[in-house]
Amino acid sequence: MTRILRLLGLPLGVAVVVWLVLESDPTALFGVFPRIGWGFVLIIAARAATVVIDCGAWQCLLPRRDRPSFATTLPLRWIAESINTTLPAAQIGGEVVRARLLQRRLDAPARGAASVAVDFCLSLLAQILFTLLGFVLLARISAAGWWPVAIAAISVPLFAIFSWEMLVRRRLLAAVERSMARIGQRRLAAALQRLGAALGLLAESRPALAWSLSLHAASWLGHAGEVWLTLWLMGAPTGLAEAVLLESLSLAARSAAFLIPSGWGAQEAALIALAGVTGLPADTALALGLVKRAREFAVGLPGLIAWGIAEGRLSRRGAR
Repeated sequence: MTRILRLLGLPLGVAVVVWLVLESDPTALFGVFPRIGWGFVLIIAARAATVVIDCGAWQCLLPRRDRPSFATTLPLRWIAESINTTLPAAQIGGEVVRARLLQRRLDAPARGAASVAVDFCLSLLAQILFTLLGFVLLARISAAGWWPVAIAAISVPLFAIFSWEMLVRRRLLAAVERSMARIGQRRLAAALQRLGAALGLLAESRPALAWSLSLHAASWLGHAGEVWLTLWLMGAPTGLAEAVLLESLSLAARSAAFLIPSGWGAQEAALIALAGVTGLPADTALALGLVKRAREFAVGLPGLIAWGIAEGRLSRRGAR
């Protein structure tokens, strides 16, 4: 059912974007690309920098003794980013792929899966904090009330407690493991047991967890820096606070619309809704959304090619 809803959500989201473009001035909207020109390379470089930071956040969670080189994990992080932003798959599809690709490069594969699970949760926690910052800025800049701030603030400890139960105490994982053993799925139960042990080892390294969370927070702020740079290249400069507000809350809207692949339509509608608060014309906000989409494909399509190459190499190794 979820797959069907996602397949229906994609054309619906694309249709919303097309409708928004047609309701505006398409010539003026797409005219921002010649205006940006070679500056588009800087936008790609800004996103590449956040991928590098995210990879560093993931890298520090891997055990030192069995840790692959940064040159090995960086393409995997890029592939995950590409899958999540360009394919009509769940927003965790890229995480599943990078976990599988990493597991084949480790002596203890369970540690690879555990590192991805923890890294994903820390990234999501950092995004919640980033969203909270966006709501605080929204309340300060506009006449909006503080209730969204309160809701976002409450979600921080709730998600932290949920992550603690899932990844540290692992009671749900242990219950699933016992259930699998009870019905005769001993291999799956053993795999879950190894995953639980690996999660326990990661949970003991609290400095690494704190450092990873800090890097993820820096990465989300880097996303806001990319928005600031994009608007500056478009000839519509704005302040850093406005850039943080635009990026954090449009990302929140995109995440909330998880049934629509890549948040098509949700991101663009959120940017238009926030345009008045930040002093931007609605057409400029929509043009910003189009540039962000173009950047996603510029980064993501080569990443999908890299994924195909990585899968081919693993297949050849397995055939030997």
